[in-house]
Amino acid sequence: MMGEQLEMVRQLQQEVQAVKTQAVEESRKVDELRRLYEQSTRQLRVMREQTSEQIRTTREQTTEQLKIIREQTARNFEQMRLQVMKEVGIVQGQAAEEIRQAKEELKQAREEMQQAKEEISQMKEQLNTIAGSISSGAQTSPQPSYADVARTPPTSQPSNVRTLSSMRTTPSSFTDTLFCTIDTSRVSEEDRGKAQVGEVRQAIEEKVRAREGGQPNWRCAAVVKDARNEDRIKVVCRDEAELQLVREAAERTMVKGVRVLRDQLYPVKVDGANRTAVLDSSGNILPGAAEALGKENEVTIAKMHWLSNKENGKMYGSMVIYVTKASDARRLLDERYFHLAGESASTNVFERRQGPDQCYNCWKTGHKAFACSKTQRCVKTVGCDNYTSLTGTNLRIFQLNVHKKDVVQLSMMNDRDLQDYAVLAVAEPYALNIEGSVVTTPNSHRHWIKYIPTKRHDMQWPIRSMLWIRSDLEAEQVPIPSADLTGAILRWPDREVLVVSVYVAGKDEEALRTAMRQLHATIGSFRNSTGKRTYVILAGDFNRHDQLWGGDDVTGRRQGEAGPIIDLMDEHGLLSLLPRGTKTWEGPGGESTIDLTLASAQLADEMVHCGIYPTEHGSDHRAIQAEFDLAMPERTAEPRLLFKNAPWNAIRERVKEKLSPLPWDGDVQTQTDRLMDVVLDAIHDLVPRAKPSPYAKRWWTTDLTKLRRTYTFWRNLARARRRAGQRIDSLEDRAKESGKEYHDAIKRQKKTHWDDFLADGTNI
Repeated sequence: MMGEQLEMVRQLQQEVQAVKTQAVEESRKVDELRRLYEQSTRQLRVMREQTSEQIRTTREQTTEQLKIIREQTARNFEQMRLQVMKEVGIVQGQAAEEIRQAKEELKQAREEMQQAKEEISQMKEQLNTIAGSISSGAQTSPQPSYADVARTPPTSQPSNVRTLSSMRTTPSSFTDTLFCTIDTSRVSEEDRGKAQVGEVRQAIEEKVRAREGGQPNWRCAAVVKDARNEDRIKVVCRDEAELQLVREAAERTMVKGVRVLRDQLYPVKVDGANRTAVLDSSGNILPGAAEALGKENEVTIAKMHWLSNKENGKMYGSMVIYVTKASDARRLLDERYFHLAGESASTNVFERRQGPDQCYNCWKTGHKAFACSKTQRCVKTVGCDNYTSLTGTNLRIFQLNVHKKDVVQLSMMNDRDLQDYAVLAVAEPYALNIEGSVVTTPNSHRHWIKYIPTKRHDMQWPIRSMLWIRSDLEAEQVPIPSADLTGAILRWPDREVLVVSVYVAGKDEEALRTAMRQLHATIGSFRNSTGKRTYVILAGDFNRHDQLWGGDDVTGRRQGEAGPIIDLMDEHGLLSLLPRGTKTWEGPGGESTIDLTLASAQLADEMVHCGIYPTEHGSDHRAIQAEFDLAMPERTAEPRLLFKNAPWNAIRERVKEKLSPLPWDGDVQTQTDRLMDVVLDAIHDLVPRAKPSPYAKRWWTTDLTKLRRTYTFWRNLARARRRAGQRIDSLEDRAKESGKEYHDAIKRQKKTHWDDFLADGTNI
């Protein structure tokens, strides 16, 4: 028992000893932690003191630097102020000196003006003295003799228009010779004796001498016949006052049929004139332009003509003005400038150029059309430069990429100037795939027959080319296994012409090679299938550049991409008809030549004209027209019968009257033929004819045509300024707005016409 207790005491002592040892160890750790804490506290205190010292030092340095910068800025500002004040003083001194010089020059100018006034006054006194001496016969004036006046060489101007020499010097006929022109061409044969030179002179002198306060010894300076027109008499005058006196006397004394022509006019050519100050959007002289420009230049303008081509849309051009005074014409030439709405243009001597006489009936020179011995043919001006086309005579082809726009296609098909064209070649037409059928806008036309490719794309736009060929021509479509090529053969008795509308996708070499391979096969098959003369025309959007047709603007990077096209041209003897460098496409990135008209060499020899079509329809491509000297039949349109207004009662009476005497023998077919003959005769005799619409659709109006002309004007104007390197954003916006207005008007008019048609109960 005792032993167990001792053992327990011993164990307790051991445990107490272990606890003491553990407590000592824990105490040691606590001391170590306390020591570390004190050490950290001391380090933090040292770091805080160091940081405070650094902040204080930095603040002092920053303050010192700001002070230095402020002082330096103040010094620089003071230096600049002194320099500016110095420059201002210099400028003020220069201005004061210039003002002083200007005052001196103004003073000198006033003195010179005063001297000029005195000289003019002296000259007036001398002229009055000379005039008095002439009237009293005291002395003979050094006026031109009759022979001197008669020897004056005639000019190419009309008798009432004076000309200026080409060296800006004023000729004697311009400064010295004033005359009143009297026309006797309308005098009857009985009164011819009263309209001779001597009788005219005697009548004028008697009338002038009889004036109240007149001069009893006054005589005409000279009276001569016009060297270019024997029916005109010129009464030479000494000054403008005498000219007016002679005119008044001549108007009161002339016999019946004699006319006193209007005042003499003096032409002055104006180059570099801004067309917007002279012409309106239709190319006509603005109302009141002559009065406004005359007031601005302190002259009287009797008339004015625009000399440059009105259709090219260029912003600046030349014109001729006719002023009423020689002094005004001389002053404009001496000053060398003419003002138009604040902008100045240069003045030059106007020389009328008389070209050779050319007949527009047979195209030969030496005579006019009215004197031509050949059959007269109607002439229609197309409007491109000075190009004139014989309507119903030549083969004409039109081509345009309409860019898949229905309004552009409708505008083209309603262009009256195209109604006599034989072929319309359309690239990227507005054609939709509706339930497996190709539907175009319009889907038909009474002037042309539609030809579409024999193959279609399986997409929204099934075809990318098509042809419209005149309905009265003999034509046959050529099957080509492509949705981008449409071909047809036009037949004449002695020749055949293959026309292909072409579209080649851009940046697709495989499409280019395929198209050229198909064209090569089509041309070869066409030439081998007939014994007649064969011509080839390829027209469309080839989407390739080459210096052969694009000119020097084609970069070296693009040169060579049209190799397959050139190979095709070499293989079949084709030539590009458009003038080299003609721009056919324009976009945000610039302009280029990608639309081509290729023709065989024999047909190119018969080309009359090939160029840009003047009317714009709203595509980013330019339309191209080509004309060839191939005889075409004149179009004869059969008028449509207007059954809506047919007099059915009168038709019934006519049929009844015609059928009553006819026999009723024979079989059923014979009786039917008799009945049909009577009915058709009555219908053709009594049913009124509808007036044919000049447009493809009856909803087209003249207002739409006017909007198209306005759009063409602004687009050509913007294009001309852009090509001249003078792009005007406001002008570009105006062209875009006019195009949008035109296309919106087409859609609006089409919808309105359709709504009106449905609203009329008689149409349903």
